[in-house]
Amino acid sequence: MSTEPTSIKGSVTPPTSIDSENSGVGASSQANVTTGKRKATPQRSEVWSHFTKIINSECASKAKCNYCQKEFCCDVKKNGTGSLKYHIGSCKKNPSNVVDPSQGQLVLPRKGVEGGEGHFSTWRFDQKACRKGLAQMIVIDELPFKFVESEGFKKFMFVACPRFHIPSRTTMTRDVYQLYLD
Repeated sequence: MSTEPTSIKGSVTPPTSIDSENSGVGASSQANVTTGKRKATPQRSEVWSHFTKIINSECASKAKCNYCQKEFCCDVKKNGTGSLKYHIGSCKKNPSNVVDPSQGQLVLPRKGVEGGEGHFSTWRFDQKACRKGLAQMIVIDELPFKFVESEGFKKFMFVACPRFHIPSRTTMTRDVYQLYLD
C-alpha cells in the first residue's frame, strides 16, 4: 500500500490509518490486518451450533437458523443471544424438537385424584377431553361462562397447558348444554 494521497477529480484523500500503520519496513499484507484492537474471542454460547452468523448489507450482525433459515438480530451490545435460545426450543424444523403427538407421557397420579395412587399411566393431550373437563368444572363449581375469558384463567392455562386452545363463553355454553344432554 502506498502512503501517497490519491486524487479523484481534483480532490485529495489522505492515507488511511491502516495504510499508515502498514507502510513501515516489513509490513504485512492488507489481508492479514485486523481492523480492531482486540483479538477475536471464541463464541461461548451453545446457540452457535444451531445458527450461522452473517453480516448483512447495513453491517448489522444477524444469525441465520441452520434448520428453518430464519434470520435474527444478534448484535453483541443490542440484542444478545436470548432470542436465539428461545428459537432453538420452538423451531419446528429442529430435529431435537420433533415430538410425536401419538406418543403419550408417563404420569403418576396424585392422592385423591381419579385413577388411584401410585399407578403409572400414560397421558396425551386431547383438546376435546380438556374442553369436557372445563365444562364439568364450570358446572361443579357453579362458575359463570365468562370465567373462561378472564385474564387470570388465560394466564393459568398458558402455564399449565400451553397447547390448550381456550374456547369462548358461547362455546362453553354449548359444551355445558351438551354435557347436560349426555
